[in-house]
Amino acid sequence: MLKTLKVRGFKSLDDVTLDFPRLTVLFGPNASGKSNILDAVQALSRFATSRTLADALAEPIRGYPVEAFSFPSGGLAELLSGPPRKFDLEAELEVGQDPFRYKLAVEIEPLSAALSVVDEYLARLRKSSHEPSGIPAIEVVDDRIRLRRKSSGKPRFESLRQNFTMLSDLRLGGSEYRAIDLTRAELSAWRTYYLDPRVAMRVAQPPAEVRDIGVLGGDIAPFLYRLRAEKPKHFAAVRRTLTSIIPSVEDMVVDLDKRRGTLDILVRQDGTEFSSRIVSEGTLRVLAICAIAANPWSGTLLALEEPENGVHPRRIELIAQLLFSLAQTGDRQVIVTTHSPLLCDAVIRLERESPGVSALLNVKRKASKTVVEPFAESIDFYRAGRAEPGLRQFVNDAVSAFRLAVP
Repeated sequence: MLKTLKVRGFKSLDDVTLDFPRLTVLFGPNASGKSNILDAVQALSRFATSRTLADALAEPIRGYPVEAFSFPSGGLAELLSGPPRKFDLEAELEVGQDPFRYKLAVEIEPLSAALSVVDEYLARLRKSSHEPSGIPAIEVVDDRIRLRRKSSGKPRFESLRQNFTMLSDLRLGGSEYRAIDLTRAELSAWRTYYLDPRVAMRVAQPPAEVRDIGVLGGDIAPFLYRLRAEKPKHFAAVRRTLTSIIPSVEDMVVDLDKRRGTLDILVRQDGTEFSSRIVSEGTLRVLAICAIAANPWSGTLLALEEPENGVHPRRIELIAQLLFSLAQTGDRQVIVTTHSPLLCDAVIRLERESPGVSALLNVKRKASKTVVEPFAESIDFYRAGRAEPGLRQFVNDAVSAFRLAVP
């Protein structure tokens, strides 16, 4: 679980510190920097698993690697003609029952675009004081990286300024490097989604042994096909939650075209069956969120960009409660970005009913830099009782279907 993230010099995040509870909602207009926060979270995860720093900063993280560094006042042109630039990521993590602190500083030489690690640090923390407990597992000492070994009093040393992190080095694992192994496993279990119901989720796919719908949702058909075969109760949860959120949807199946060898998602709506090629973007997006929520192979942290896009305003409360329930009752942490006042209002009311689960953060842009502040006021859209009659019952039915169907 991600407890705290400090970011300096990454895109528009010049100097930002964020605390993350079970559910974090990042609210703000377009170009405020919400997506850059998701990129920072995803980059942290990818630095633990990617072969090189450049691979970690490649798609789906937006932009070229050089554009991951905060621009000076003269923009990209000044960055490319200037001295080396650096960004820092520092995270406090909860891995199992133990707190850890991981720091990483990455530098780029603008003319060559060469990336290198200039600082890396990993330590288990004391639960009481959150100070390092013993010798750090990874630490820079005298311009070298010192790695603690469990079975030997003699540490291992590696060169600084390599183009990969020690955390991503699979030679460092097992009982000898237990802290590195645990932290790598935690960060590699994080998932970030930029759902694309316009294109990616409509492309025909063959059956495949996937464990997730994919960053853009492009693997949703093979994922649901496998889920139906191996975890029928979880597939039933997807179907029942979808029909509860969108009452006009009567059923959803995944069909294999044996001549072409590809899968079709078929949605029956108001008595007519439609393939995923022509159903609405909102329906596909809701289906993807239901699939993410019911995924038995899911990661420990789920980050979604604007899950309410294309969803009818009357159904946004159901999306909010599904995400809130997922964070509250499961072993997964959820981060979402939004510019929807309706989703924010729903989360505020849910937090009043169950305090301590969520945080709503207001993301702003000031002088080209992102600023994050606690959200001060509820929009309280439903205060005057303007909610659609029966909507609350649909919410309860949807969440109940999810909880009952998923063990």
